[in-house]
Amino acid sequence: MKTITYSLIAVSALALGGCLNSDDDDDNNSDGQAPEEPSSSYLRVTHASSDAPLVSISLDGTVVSGLGMVDYQQGSGLLAVDPGTYAVAVDALLPGDSSATVISANLPLESDMQYDVIAVNYAASIEPVVLGRSAEAVASDSIRLDVLHAHPDVPGVDIYLSTSETIDDVDPAISGLEFKADSDVLPVTIPSGTYRIRITLAGDSAVVFDSGDLDLAGGSDFMITAVPNVSGGAVSPVNLLLGSADGVGVIRNTGEQATVRVVHAVQDAPAVDVLAGGMPTGFVGVAFKDFASADLPAGEYDLSVVPSGTTEPVVIDAPGVSFAAGSTTSIYAVGDLNDVTDETIDPLVISEDLRSVALFAKLRVVHASTAAEGIGPVDIHASADGNFSQDTVVLAGIGLNANAVLEVPGGFYTFAVAEAGTLNTLIVTSATLMNGGVYSAVATNDLSDLVLNVDTDPAGEM
Repeated sequence: MKTITYSLIAVSALALGGCLNSDDDDDNNSDGQAPEEPSSSYLRVTHASSDAPLVSISLDGTVVSGLGMVDYQQGSGLLAVDPGTYAVAVDALLPGDSSATVISANLPLESDMQYDVIAVNYAASIEPVVLGRSAEAVASDSIRLDVLHAHPDVPGVDIYLSTSETIDDVDPAISGLEFKADSDVLPVTIPSGTYRIRITLAGDSAVVFDSGDLDLAGGSDFMITAVPNVSGGAVSPVNLLLGSADGVGVIRNTGEQATVRVVHAVQDAPAVDVLAGGMPTGFVGVAFKDFASADLPAGEYDLSVVPSGTTEPVVIDAPGVSFAAGSTTSIYAVGDLNDVTDETIDPLVISEDLRSVALFAKLRVVHASTAAEGIGPVDIHASADGNFSQDTVVLAGIGLNANAVLEVPGGFYTFAVAEAGTLNTLIVTSATLMNGGVYSAVATNDLSDLVLNVDTDPAGEM
């Protein structure tokens, strides 16, 4: 592998001064090998900056089809282009349909070459790594692997490619690979077959990432990028991004779990426990307005919610609920207990993205107030000066169980729930939101306040 240095401009995302609000083309082969067009160059762009916003990717000023909203851990496939010099731009998406260029590269692309442009580091120091290699087809009985260490907080690592139960008697395939660094041994070409990718700190025997067995088909050509793991249920500090001709996928450590949150939003219900298959879980004594969180092994669960310390009556019965490794799921209890026989409590299940983004705060607003629902649809207002008007409406005419994520600049805000189309406020709450923070605001039957939870603090801790 060779590291390419051209006219590259990396603009600190923090210098943008604003707030930020994949499909892949299917024209490539499915085996990871570049299309066989001898006169072409091939380019792949990957988002590997863990606290940077969604980006768009363009060539010569035109956004590439399917790459207008690329999230962290996503990227393009290998784009076949004519040889020549191209202006490659990665633009951070801003509110109001505006954007700002955070990476700009004038890249001369040679024929029969592959190029990877990978946006790495944290948003405050975002920068591109450009790697180039021959686009020569890989033999049908071999695979080719290129590797980039893209976790800014992890020192040098050793990488093992073996199916042995342990690595005690195995030499690393790649030794002492440092953040952003090239290696003379890369890319490596090895026989096709089943491999297990394990990562340790350089010179250490403790495995910090284990892919499990991977069947790698002959002729495949992959770019592997080790990136910060900011997913729910994180066990390993890294995920691996597997770049092929078709796009970029995520390989997780075999031990990864799922984060599950239970939110009690029923004012007239007592504290509750959550059972799985009738057995206790880590959710015990969850009271009204509580956010309870636990990491669980990925899998399927038969969940039930009961008054704390009992096994009945079951107020929520949710069989066959699946939680995927790396996911974060919030389960809200919404409704009224009444006299139990006519309770109206139902689960509201929300798939969450609690990833911190450096340039703005994320706030999920959840309407869980049956009292407000009795009045009719409501508007949600967000005001920087405490005054409300139709211009401060951020969510209009929503009903019970409606929820949405707002992206706002860090600062002091006054939020209000008002009857739709009026300034008749039902709930008013003030709060300071920080850039990089992720929050939830829940309207319940306690109309004195919104319930505000810090899901991810600005330092990225969940």
